[in-house]
Amino acid sequence: MSYFLGFSNLVVQIIFGLLIFFVMARFILQLVRADFYNPISQMFVKITNPMLRPLRKVVPGVFGLDMAAIVLLIILQCIELVLTHTISGMQSIGGINLHNPVLFILEAIGTLINHAAWLYLICIFITIIMSWINPSAYQHPLVQIAVQITNPVMRPCRKILPPMAGIDFSPILALIIIYAVMFLVAAPLIDLPGHPRF
Repeated sequence: MSYFLGFSNLVVQIIFGLLIFFVMARFILQLVRADFYNPISQMFVKITNPMLRPLRKVVPGVFGLDMAAIVLLIILQCIELVLTHTISGMQSIGGINLHNPVLFILEAIGTLINHAAWLYLICIFITIIMSWINPSAYQHPLVQIAVQITNPVMRPCRKILPPMAGIDFSPILALIIIYAVMFLVAAPLIDLPGHPRF
């Protein structure tokens, strides 16, 4: 039975991971004002519209932020955590053990921060690899989106660490900052029910 539950847990994580990725990518693309007509942007819009349209009727935007997307991200993450905690509880001897609502919401927020950090890591690695392999690939829609997403992070990093001898070391600084967010912000929130140690 534990093999089936382990597989079920994996399926839940994959399905909700993809849904969260699409909604988060759309939210970040709106936040950085990426090219709306880019084919990749349009793909995210088409996939997320059926989920976001009903929420926008009851959740208005605030200061230009798509609050419906934020609410949807939290809902999706909470559902995933409930399902994965339930499955994990069924696998353990002690049974199902969901912690209190405040810690649960903090865990969901920490997990979403971790997802966002991973999205930025992927985009930075896309831009780094393409700059090494084929600089002309910057015309590709995927690379353009990756550059537009990472620009708000890379711009201040380039001011702190400008190119030296024609080599751009700013991605290293950006990666360190993102990993710091993952280890010092997201991980403690995720581990709060288990009393994290800094």
